[in-house]
Amino acid sequence: MMRKLIKLTCLVLILLMLANTITASAAEGFSGEKALKIGAITVVVVGVVCLIRQAVVNGRADKFYQQGEALAAAGDWEGAVRAYTQAWEINPNYKDVTTKLATAKERAGAMFLRLGDEARKEERLEAAEDYYRKALQYMPASTEVRQKLDQLAQELALVYYRRGLAYETVNRWPEALREYERAYLLAPQHNEIVDHYQRAQTKVHRDLPLIAILFFVNNTDLPGLEDLVARELETRMVAEANGKYVMLDYNRVQAVVNEQAAGLSATLDERLAMDLGRLLGVDEVIIGVLDPVEAKNQLKIKVAAQRLEVPSGKISKEVKAFTYNFPKGMASVDWWRHIPQLASQLSKRLKK
Repeated sequence: MMRKLIKLTCLVLILLMLANTITASAAEGFSGEKALKIGAITVVVVGVVCLIRQAVVNGRADKFYQQGEALAAAGDWEGAVRAYTQAWEINPNYKDVTTKLATAKERAGAMFLRLGDEARKEERLEAAEDYYRKALQYMPASTEVRQKLDQLAQELALVYYRRGLAYETVNRWPEALREYERAYLLAPQHNEIVDHYQRAQTKVHRDLPLIAILFFVNNTDLPGLEDLVARELETRMVAEANGKYVMLDYNRVQAVVNEQAAGLSATLDERLAMDLGRLLGVDEVIIGVLDPVEAKNQLKIKVAAQRLEVPSGKISKEVKAFTYNFPKGMASVDWWRHIPQLASQLSKRLKK
């Protein structure tokens, strides 16, 4: 690009100076032959200036090119990439700098990949991650590097999780939260990590209540409605938390509910909610009821819910029964598609 710009600039200067010279010569009464001689001299002068300028540019490019050669010979491929890149930016057509730059990137990527493998064998997992990420910078299309990063992420998540547990046992909650968060970012699907991360948030930010959605009693003939409503409600409340509360992972909650509920009570009620809330160690629980509504040619249900403080059982927010209308003309098997809208309405009412 720089080389083309220099050529274009020189050509424009030559044409402008030639035109000005001929015009000036004609105005002063010079003969055509003399005017042409003056113009030729002007062209030569401008050409020499352009050649000098090109030589200066090439000299700058050569400086970095030679640096790249020396660094490559020494096996410093990362440094070679930097040097060749600077040379290429000055003049991409200088010698074989484009090829040398591509080769240096390939060698640098392979070098960091090898270093990552070595660090991983030595169980220096954080160093391995740094090396793999550097390798990916030089080989962005490498599926091998991406696969190794994905595998390493799961191992690192457990390392950070165990560190978090160590800090938690000595009540160093800020440090525990930091490690749990690092683990969560790598493995957000890991229930144990999510659980401890959420608890650590409430310990560090003591004004944030930890809330668990326990159950919805489904009195309708729509199978699985209670589970879909609870899951969508959690999704909405997490998205709309705005730093005001923390939601305990629903999968974690259900594991406790399924394991303990039958032994604690025969019915899903407020008393059971308090027992489960204490077991989960949360500040508030959410329970609700889903009832059918008789209507012609349109599906409707009644929804009611409560936020209860643990362990007192005090109602912090009550959503009195409201009717949710599914769209008219909706196919009977498509009711589940509209649960996100229902959950959105319920979430807003629970926070008012």
